[in-house]
Amino acid sequence: MSFSGLKTAVLRARDDLVRQHGGIPTADRANLAASFQAAVADVLALKSRRALALAKSLAPNLTAFAVAGGVAANGRIRTALEQVCAELDTVFVAPPLALCTDNAAMIAYAGLCRFDAGEHDDLTLSARPRWPLDSNSPSLTGSGKKGAKS
Repeated sequence: MSFSGLKTAVLRARDDLVRQHGGIPTADRANLAASFQAAVADVLALKSRRALALAKSLAPNLTAFAVAGGVAANGRIRTALEQVCAELDTVFVAPPLALCTDNAAMIAYAGLCRFDAGEHDDLTLSARPRWPLDSNSPSLTGSGKKGAKS
């Protein structure tokens, strides 16, 4: 999920405060941060509720919803997603908070596990930022600084 629009709105609100007050008063800084966190938690809960309901309609035996990384470390977001799972009778799964700090470290650890299991890559794979999750799906397109990609 992208939060670029939300981040832009926060930057504009910050810039307005700086213009009006010559800086950001402490109370406004706290309110801006709390509002951003609440908006992110609300959006993630709403989109996760929709995705989980759809997934359960397609796969009724689905029993768990997992999150990891920084998202799982944020208490407000974690609580919102736990509530979604409770509403949809689904087990919420997340690593302990100490293991939710760095996605790169988790990816590296997963790579180490594969390496230790004897799985090796010939390093000919090219990175694709919009790689489809299903190998039978067509490539995804989107726009970026250099135009549409696939």
